[in-house]
Amino acid sequence: MSNTKNQSMSEETRFSKTQKWSFGMGSFAQWFINSAFNIWIFTFYFTAIGLSTYFIILAYVIWSLWNAINDPFIGYLSDRTNTKYGRRKPFIMIGTIPILILEIIVWLPNPGNTWMNFLYLLIMLFCYDTFYTMIALPFDSLFPELYTSVEERSEVNTIKQLLSVVGLIFAALVPGLFIDLFGGSTETFGYLINGIVTSVIVGISLIISLKWGVKEREEFKLDHRQEFKLLENLKYTLSNKGFQLYSIMFFLYEYTLLLLGLIMPLFGKYVWDVGEFPTMIILGIMYIIGAISVILWRKLDLTIGSRKGYAISIVVYFISTLPIMFFQIYEFAIVFSLFVGIGFGGMLYFIYLIIADIIDEDELNTGLRREGAFFGVTNFFMRLSMILSIVTVGLVFNMTEWETYDPTIDPTLGLLVLFIVFPGIALGFTLICLYFYPFTKEKVSEMKIKLEELHRKKLDKVRTNR
Repeated sequence: MSNTKNQSMSEETRFSKTQKWSFGMGSFAQWFINSAFNIWIFTFYFTAIGLSTYFIILAYVIWSLWNAINDPFIGYLSDRTNTKYGRRKPFIMIGTIPILILEIIVWLPNPGNTWMNFLYLLIMLFCYDTFYTMIALPFDSLFPELYTSVEERSEVNTIKQLLSVVGLIFAALVPGLFIDLFGGSTETFGYLINGIVTSVIVGISLIISLKWGVKEREEFKLDHRQEFKLLENLKYTLSNKGFQLYSIMFFLYEYTLLLLGLIMPLFGKYVWDVGEFPTMIILGIMYIIGAISVILWRKLDLTIGSRKGYAISIVVYFISTLPIMFFQIYEFAIVFSLFVGIGFGGMLYFIYLIIADIIDEDELNTGLRREGAFFGVTNFFMRLSMILSIVTVGLVFNMTEWETYDPTIDPTLGLLVLFIVFPGIALGFTLICLYFYPFTKEKVSEMKIKLEELHRKKLDKVRTNR
């Protein structure tokens, strides 16, 4: 009787509010540092350093080759690691200090030697990606691994996305504040101050998360004993039909958000005729509304399921961006950003939730939790989406004769196309993928019953092998 009681405890809520919110601080740290990096890295090297779009695109393309190896490899290693700290935590501990240093030194170059600045950007991209992956991938892997019930997963995902949005708000406002304060987007010193402040805040957040949030479940202590080799593991993961569709959707989601982040500093200056900080206020409003709307999207998720909920959020987001094509006034943009934020909040909530169902199904098929394998691939697609977003911006700028920063050229039409047309195409393809996505609310409910029984058996096996 006692053993049965212990077994049933494996699927019940065993984590305190403190643990859940501390775990969510990892999402705040990830979204703050990575969004600040993604939003401002292009603007810094393009406007402050004077590097042409050709060199920036080349750096990102070369970087993508490293991503093809780095992300799946770290994911594979984290699945197979076995230490007294668990499978995931050691990677976060190793990656923390280097990523904080890199967030500062990435802003050190000065205008001058083109080739030296190109090489510096390339080295920074390689190093940043490696250590960021060591932090982000284990955090992402722990979410579906720690929280397996629909209710608890929904609760913690809400916390994660609320804090992710706070991280996005910080990424939008903190850099813009210091860049504006120290001379604007063409001066390098403000970027450096921003890097120092960002590193301090992110460092504190990661310490909190490591101390009180990062845990690992007893049931999965033997899951590091996998027979998959690296290439076999990658091939098997990519053969999953549901994951193939998810990878496309995740790629397009990241592409849409990265495109928005890349052009916003320039959009504010040339379309709305305002400085960096007022522009970031627009993003801040969108993110705040997104954070509030996550609570509503959670209720919708529990009612109709993640698949339908995600489709609705995409439609809301796209329709809300259309008026900006016709009303290019800053005050109007503030109003429209409220509605864009609602759609954004839903997209953010669902995209990181639906992959958990794929991982659950994979565990039923293999008997193993292989989060690292799946997130290793999705991290690669995230970086690939960054390359496509940079290439898209570069191509549009080249077509408008803006391949090198020139304040005398009016890029309004190109910026509007980047803000509305390209994201609209990406979101349209996402809706097609969702139509064929197999994880309905009913199927997920059936899987949960089977998972509960599997986890009981795995817990028995772990305790027998003590």
